Amino acid sequence: MNIAYICSDRGPCPPVKGGAIQLYISKVAPILAKKHAITVFSITDKSLPKKETRDGVTYIRFSPQNFQNDVLKTLRSHSFDIIQVFNRPGLVAKVKQVSPQSKVILSLHNLFFGTKRLTVEEAQDCIQHTDYMVTVSQFVADHATQYGFPKHKVQPVYSGVDLEDFPKRESERWLKWRQDIRRKWRIPGSAKVILFAGRLVPDKGCHVLVESMKSLLQEHSNLYLLVVGSKWYTKHDQTPYIKSLIKEARKLSPYLIFTSYIPVDKINKYYAAADLFVCASQWEEPLARVHYEAMAASLPMISTDRGGNGEVIEERRNGFCLIDYANPEAFSSAIGVLLNNWELARRMGDNGRILAELRYPFERVAHELLTIYHRLLGV
Repeated sequence: MNIAYICSDRGPCPPVKGGAIQLYISKVAPILAKKHAITVFSITDKSLPKKETRDGVTYIRFSPQNFQNDVLKTLRSHSFDIIQVFNRPGLVAKVKQVSPQSKVILSLHNLFFGTKRLTVEEAQDCIQHTDYMVTVSQFVADHATQYGFPKHKVQPVYSGVDLEDFPKRESERWLKWRQDIRRKWRIPGSAKVILFAGRLVPDKGCHVLVESMKSLLQEHSNLYLLVVGSKWYTKHDQTPYIKSLIKEARKLSPYLIFTSYIPVDKINKYYAAADLFVCASQWEEPLARVHYEAMAASLPMISTDRGGNGEVIEERRNGFCLIDYANPEAFSSAIGVLLNNWELARRMGDNGRILAELRYPFERVAHELLTIYHRLLGV
């Protein structure tokens, strides 16, 4: 098969500036490229050539200013069996117009239908011209069908994780990373560390977690919160929201640590430095990929029952899913359960790693996509 991936235009691929979609493509495409021709279209970056072949995948990059037009122009002169458009439903009809012989798949990673991000006309055009849609969660799939996308043409394909990026707990590489990161941020080796990894915006809920630390530190004197993230990938400037977080953190110094943005190829080391993971999402999260990373890192998870997050949480098996998501006391209570029952915490972390190995490797993602491609092409 000849397959084209049109990456979203919010970051280059591979993810030299972060991005869940960019990471997804960079991990799945080389697996498929072992037996199929894969071309990835993404925006340019000064650290990447405009065209290259890497791990069997052809990358073609265009400037952000004219990205979609340049991609459409290229598609006119190429023939692809499958064209997968990532997170740009408004682009689907245009792709189908310039490449009518191709099967066009929409890969949806956020909510678009019924929102201001997609007009009624664009939604109708998308539904008409999409041969099939895959989503990152059942939540996103249900949302799309609620606004008219045919149920028989949509399927959740859960994302994955590269297990090679996350060494098993107690392994030599894990121990070195754990020591290095803790030393870098002056965290005692005996401390328990909570990890938050995500954009520092109100929707991600870091403020709720910070508030919960006030009561947690009254009972657990050797507890640290490690906050990895910034307002956006590669950005280090402080918004009013980030300034408010840091102001609160100063009151609890040195137990709250803000690292700002950490590149995608280094963040796995921070998982190794942690003992438990918290996703504090306040918005209807499609399904944050940090859950897969936390499982691979053998960390027990505490997440919120928002959007699709709960779809990868098995209560008390690999984590807790909080219904009272805006209440700091709900977080401090759940975290306290794990801190006071470390045998349970370790068992949940071990279960998460097993689930990551069995259900969430990128090889499974590639296999599910390939099955859909074959079905659409009748081969």
